[in-house]
Amino acid sequence: MTKLNSFIRLSILLILTISAVTLNAQKQLVLLKRGDVVTRFTEGDYMRFKLKNNKFAEGLAVQFTDVSVITLNDTILFSSIYKINSKGHRKPSGLNKLGTVLMIAGLGYFTIDEINTLFFVKGQSGIDEGVVISSLSLVASGAALRFIRSPYQKLRGLSLRTIDSSSRYYRYD
Repeated sequence: MTKLNSFIRLSILLILTISAVTLNAQKQLVLLKRGDVVTRFTEGDYMRFKLKNNKFAEGLAVQFTDVSVITLNDTILFSSIYKINSKGHRKPSGLNKLGTVLMIAGLGYFTIDEINTLFFVKGQSGIDEGVVISSLSLVASGAALRFIRSPYQKLRGLSLRTIDSSSRYYRYD
């Protein structure tokens, strides 16, 4: 009888724990593009918006509803949002990845040439001017692709949705 009681207690504890986790899950605000999540915000994130009337709004997101974001200072309707500051919330694009590769290639080219000059070429010393120009060009163009990006994401062509833990787009952090 004690094994049955302990099994029942353990089962009840497990059911209560699972239900508490699902009931306590925060809502998330996602930007969808053709079914893929572009940007994700959770309640408690500091958000900045550019509105359609060319004004800016910002604040700590307290709650997401189906049609608005409630911040500490204001309620912002989805229909009035033109751009969202998504810096640090979105995935790197293909151009960002290409910029990183170009920067690594430029530094690697310079390093390999210097190692080659120091250890394997007799009678040559110093830095080759052509290698410096090529490697600096690679690093500069890579940095331009990597770091020059607007922090704001336009909502044109994207779907702004509030999701909860039952959605397939929900991500537990």
